[in-house]
Amino acid sequence: MLGNRRNEDRGFNRLPKQAGLPTLKQLQAMLSESLKAVGRTTQLPFGDPPEDYSLAVFKDRGKGDLHWALYRGDGSTSMLVWDQVSMDPGYIHQLITAQFPGFDLKPVALRSQPTFQASSTRELQTAWDNYEQQSTSMRMRAKATLEGDLKNLQIPNVLQSIGMSKGTGRLEVESPSENAVVFFVDGLPVHCELGNLDGGIAILELVGWEEGEFRFYPEAATEKRTIRKRLDTLLMEGAALDDQYKAIRQKGIKENSFLIRVHDSLTESQFEKLLENGTGCDMNLQKQLYQQIDNKSRLSDILRRFNLTKLDWVPIIFNFATCNMVNFVDRLADSAADDNAVSIDWSQSRAVDRLLMRQDTGLYTYPTLLWMLEREFSRWESFSRPFSLILMEIAIRPTAVNQIIEPLPISGIKEFAERVSRFKRKTDVLAHYETFGYALLLPETEGHLARNMAARLSELLESTPLSGGMSGYPLMVSLGTACLPEDSLTVGSLLGRSRPKRID
Repeated sequence: MLGNRRNEDRGFNRLPKQAGLPTLKQLQAMLSESLKAVGRTTQLPFGDPPEDYSLAVFKDRGKGDLHWALYRGDGSTSMLVWDQVSMDPGYIHQLITAQFPGFDLKPVALRSQPTFQASSTRELQTAWDNYEQQSTSMRMRAKATLEGDLKNLQIPNVLQSIGMSKGTGRLEVESPSENAVVFFVDGLPVHCELGNLDGGIAILELVGWEEGEFRFYPEAATEKRTIRKRLDTLLMEGAALDDQYKAIRQKGIKENSFLIRVHDSLTESQFEKLLENGTGCDMNLQKQLYQQIDNKSRLSDILRRFNLTKLDWVPIIFNFATCNMVNFVDRLADSAADDNAVSIDWSQSRAVDRLLMRQDTGLYTYPTLLWMLEREFSRWESFSRPFSLILMEIAIRPTAVNQIIEPLPISGIKEFAERVSRFKRKTDVLAHYETFGYALLLPETEGHLARNMAARLSELLESTPLSGGMSGYPLMVSLGTACLPEDSLTVGSLLGRSRPKRID
């Protein structure tokens, strides 16, 4: 299992540019590369200026979908033409050859398309956007037959209720930080998606949720099958995992805790003897993880080296704690190395930070935002770390007939900034975007989390008027969200995909 995870080499593989269209053999090779390295994007640029194109493919680590995307242009100015989910390179080859009949690289109508037809590149993108919006609106119109709050009805009871009613459909669960979806067929869970997890592991993670809302929508059976165990078995395993996780938390163990060995040295037989009273775990994996404990690393550092799921590491840490093999501390004892610590004048850092901001609003400038986006993009190219962007248009909502829509005054911008600053994480960056827009840069954030944050941010801003004026400033808010690499592969495309609807 560890070996397979280590082979999931996330990165960016840019193939040599060619003048002609991608061949079927090349598409098959790109497919094979994506299946071997989950999350690694393979890009094949082709064409001659000014008709530059590139075809990109990657397999989503969470959902397992294989995404193919055609971009017009190369580099930061490229624009998405279409995006397809398919495991069939032959179908993608049909799309490419239909897009460019005669190999002249002129945008034309797709003659064979399963979901929509378009007569030009612009119409093709518009049709795809309309298709996505239509699918979303259809899902929103569906009426939930079971819904509620997890504070009143826990997840195991929700799952059992659907099982007893022999329901077929989709269960959506939304927590303050994550969303999960479970698909049922005749009361049996057959597929689950939660962040970058799916299948039975995702169900086990979901069982421990205590906050959030749920809704069950009856619909046609899904063809995906990632769950192989019975529901009662999953619930028992999930309850055991949740009990172990809570026991760890009660001991004050956090992911930023330092691990300190209780015993200076242990033989292999002594190690196994100490774990006889622990819960059943993979002994080899426990030994590998224990060998990484050097009395100066945090738990999060060790978990990152192994890329373990919660199902893997919680029982092991539970064993180490209950079998008195490891102590966990929030900070390390002072050592001689601390005597060499250099005193830092952090006022110099804050002075540089102020230079990157507009003095009248206290927000980072638009050029500063572009500078930060460029560095986040470089981090993604080097380390495959995703990031997301929320673009915002904010205006004062008219309160009288024929009153024009006005942008925020300086005092309103400052109050808006204070409200967003209390909402956002410390690592997120709030900045001006172009002339009247605003941007929230979200490092280390995947698309579903960004969309969830955008929805909560919109509600936060529109629910309470700003304090200026006689009755305050009621706001009109329009947000757009995009994630790299989920929605785009260049900064220019990311900005285009996250552009909000214009407030008129």
